Amino acid sequence: FSFALFAFAGLVAVVCMYQMKRFEKHRTWIFYITPAMYLLYMVFAGVLFAHDSGGYNIFGPAGWVIALILQYASPLASLFFISLPPLVMFELMIVFVLVFLVIVPLCNPAGNLWNLIDEATDALLQQTDKMSVGLLLSINGITEGRITEKWMYSYSIPIVMLCVLVVCLVVVSVIVDISNRQSFINKKIIEALTKQREGTLLQQKEDHENLIHSIFPPVVAKDLIR
Repeated sequence: FSFALFAFAGLVAVVCMYQMKRFEKHRTWIFYITPAMYLLYMVFAGVLFAHDSGGYNIFGPAGWVIALILQYASPLASLFFISLPPLVMFELMIVFVLVFLVIVPLCNPAGNLWNLIDEATDALLQQTDKMSVGLLLSINGITEGRITEKWMYSYSIPIVMLCVLVVCLVVVSVIVDISNRQSFINKKIIEALTKQREGTLLQQKEDHENLIHSIFPPVVAKDLIR
């Protein structure tokens, strides 16, 4: 809902800037509104995320990872469908990583959120039936450290996938930008060739008329040209 408000505010700003005459000489500012709205949203969502420890605890001790992906980072998926310059996209992703994966987890009022992953792993191991763990260890030869690593991987995979999506956003932005630049160059080439052909046709028409005027009297030449 908060992202929808920022998107609506950005749309209103674009319409107002486009319609108001005072911004007629500064229409290029419109291109900065979209990244500015995303930056404001990330700051706003970061503040909410930092003070919403009760909200993401419903997913478990390390539920902040799930809450981050489903609630706070999901609106940023719209960047896949928006053509932004690669440098701007890279800056947005840097801000996203700093806000949601560095600043908020490390400076959270509830404590270091990264430590919650270790605590969640230890809690799950303590809740597991000791007999079943012993049976598993005796049959498969799996150490308790391997079980701990398995739980760590289960909590870390969503973060890794989120980082992969961040990289994909930047890569897609670069590919789209290269495609747009190539399309722009092709468009300019086609326009230049069209103007050249029109100029050639006009020159041929003019030469043809001059030839008719040089051969026939003016009255006859006008009738022939018509």
